[in-house]
Amino acid sequence: MQAQGLVGMKTVAENRRHIHGDPGDDSEDDIMTGSGDMHTNVVQLLLADHRQAEQLLERFHDTPADQRDEAFCELTYTLVRHEVAEEEVVYPALRRYVDGGDDLADMRIAEQAKAEELLAEMERAGVMSAEFPAMFNTLRSEVLAHAEAEEQSVFPELTTSVKADELLELGKRFDMAKKLAPTHPHPHVPDTPPGNLVLGPVAAVVDRVRDAVRGVRT
Repeated sequence: MQAQGLVGMKTVAENRRHIHGDPGDDSEDDIMTGSGDMHTNVVQLLLADHRQAEQLLERFHDTPADQRDEAFCELTYTLVRHEVAEEEVVYPALRRYVDGGDDLADMRIAEQAKAEELLAEMERAGVMSAEFPAMFNTLRSEVLAHAEAEEQSVFPELTTSVKADELLELGKRFDMAKKLAPTHPHPHVPDTPPGNLVLGPVAAVVDRVRDAVRGVRT
């Protein structure tokens, strides 16, 4: 298990170089997006993630009690991967290309950190706990508000400030970052470079081991 863990962390670390434009000996042409589409830019991917999260949030209320644990796992997995990939790819680009991007990134990261803290509390409480429904309603409100803020303040800035080919490249990196992201909230892992680039891969490996032991599909 220890050897496998080290191999897993090495693989994750190597793939992280692709995310940040350091392909090493491999060509970035080998990296495909999750959908297999090389022509999807980062804003399109972000919007698709938002719609998926909205659907999962809406469906949860109609999920039978005996299936809510699995539904919450799927929701958590979806939200955490999206947040981590944004922190590693989208917000650095926002800071680099957009005037006032630092302030925009800081506001959106603060919103995500709050939601991640809440997700961790919900995981500890469990879906059958008395406090879970109220926490879920708060999470839903925060996630939807965050998505709306991004769509109004971040995505238009990226679209107008970043060249089309760079948006495509960011899309590839965003998709790769999602594949390598942790599957559970880690509110104490740094949200910005360099800390998230160092500790994020370790958290991802630990999460995948834990999910494998529990029989959770990711």
